[in-house]
Amino acid sequence: MMKAILHMPTPAFALARFEEFKASLPLPVAMARQGFGGHIMVDLGTQQSRDAITNEPQFNWHLWVYMCDWDLYKGNSRILWRRESNNALAGAVLAQLTGETLVQLKYDEQDACFTFVFSGGFSLNLDPDFYDFDIEDDLFMLFQHNAKDCLSYSPKRRFYQAA
Repeated sequence: MMKAILHMPTPAFALARFEEFKASLPLPVAMARQGFGGHIMVDLGTQQSRDAITNEPQFNWHLWVYMCDWDLYKGNSRILWRRESNNALAGAVLAQLTGETLVQLKYDEQDACFTFVFSGGFSLNLDPDFYDFDIEDDLFMLFQHNAKDCLSYSPKRRFYQAA
């Protein structure tokens, strides 16, 4: 766990967006999948519209996890890990989250770690202790449907609004 992190204050509007997300729980998982290079994406909530270009469904919230170490657990067993998992199986493993519900979000401010707790015994842990990690790198971006910006999080900047 990382201990020596310079903490910058979180802007009030960014913290409000984070609190709004937490207040919207529980949220059903509409889709979970692997992106490029070990990134994962989780769509949460109900379908709101379709993308004008790709015609892909758009949901209340879209979580994009990328510049961090992450682990997916079922019970006490790690079933997927960014660093060593079989990428060919990652899509099938992440798809197990589809139909589950995000019920809780835990945030350890001191270590800049997150745990997303889902029904079905699943939990997704995010930790900035990644091999090429830079303290300014974002652990995730959280997009809200129809918002013109997103909520990002890095250990240095904490929660902040990004265009």
